[in-house]
Amino acid sequence: MRFPKIAAATAVVLLAAACGGGSDDSSGGEAESLTVWVMGTSQDPLVEYFDNAEARFQETHPGVEVDVEFIPWPDAQESITNALAGGDAPDVLEVGNDQVAGWAAQGALLDISEQVGGWDTAAGIDENALEYGTYEGVQYGVPWFSGVRTLYYRADWLRELGHEPPATWDELVEVSEAIQEEYDVPGFAAPTDFTNGIASFIWSNGGEIATQNGDTWEGNLTDPATVEAVEFYASLTTDGISPQGYVGENELVALADMANSELGMYIDGGWALGSMEEQAEDPAVLENIASAPIPGADGIAPVFAGGSALTVFTTTEHPDEAFDLLTVLGDEEGGKGYADVAGFFPAYPALLETPEYQEDPERAAAATQMQNTRFFPTTPRWTAADQDSKILPGAVLDIVRGGDAEEVLGAANEELASILNEPVE
Repeated sequence: MRFPKIAAATAVVLLAAACGGGSDDSSGGEAESLTVWVMGTSQDPLVEYFDNAEARFQETHPGVEVDVEFIPWPDAQESITNALAGGDAPDVLEVGNDQVAGWAAQGALLDISEQVGGWDTAAGIDENALEYGTYEGVQYGVPWFSGVRTLYYRADWLRELGHEPPATWDELVEVSEAIQEEYDVPGFAAPTDFTNGIASFIWSNGGEIATQNGDTWEGNLTDPATVEAVEFYASLTTDGISPQGYVGENELVALADMANSELGMYIDGGWALGSMEEQAEDPAVLENIASAPIPGADGIAPVFAGGSALTVFTTTEHPDEAFDLLTVLGDEEGGKGYADVAGFFPAYPALLETPEYQEDPERAAAATQMQNTRFFPTTPRWTAADQDSKILPGAVLDIVRGGDAEEVLGAANEELASILNEPVE
């Protein structure tokens, strides 16, 4: 069954009885077509991007069509699971970069270590991002694009107060207090259900969440640097910098406040700007919202680089051609092209240093932040520890509610190690 070149998200239909690969030719010869599953919904700039990618691919594979199917993110789990069970399946698959280990453990992704090792372009990819596409030492994914969070702030207020955007924890407190005193709104939002934000504070202080020692994961939540960072983050609420209304909430709760002059600063990704436009009662306010790198203990804080990876699906009948297509999508031209139309950043550090990014006021802060990134534990069990059990956010919540930091983090550390070391099914 061949998907249409560009299919709307609502057209996704997975048939359990259909073939297991996206190509038409099962004889082992050149494919007639290759199928790519892309997460999200079809938009005109994306259609143009894939048309160009197909033309580039056909320079070396004449006549091989590239069929693109858009899969809504909420449907990804079911779609990939059905493909593994024998339903319609892609040749090339986009997955979240934090999902590579999980799908690799379930047998959905092809080992592409040898191909990546022979791909010269891979040398220019962010080394840590490329490493995040491995599981148990095997390369399963190549980073396609990345996105990071930055500090959003009211540029007009800071100018009036005579402050630069805060670059350290001390400056964050100082500027927050000045905003609150002058404008009678909270200076900064520190939601407790915000692993990505909390992690930046931990990493900036030299702490870790968990590290791997051989085959065993060890929790690092009781390390002094981690404890100090978590205590500081919690103190932003207990000391009145961040409102009680953000306790138990994620960063989305602060978005409308930022868009409507009810908050001075908060941490979020570039994707938040579109939502601010929808929620701002006075659109003119958005002209005064700028961004800067996240302040750390003594300087710019590391940040989790979210994004997606390109993978080859395990059932493809044409793995060589599928990898060739992956390289067209994921090389400097393809990776940058997709990142630009999708509102993210390419996974090539050298590109981020160019004037195109560094001199663009809307992208400069994130481009700088992209050069200081970190990643969560590379294990399928991280989702269970974070999204399911909310170990780190839960610990922060307990401390904000009066729990002793060392006792709370000690218990959380035991739970974290236990979950991360559970056998992968």
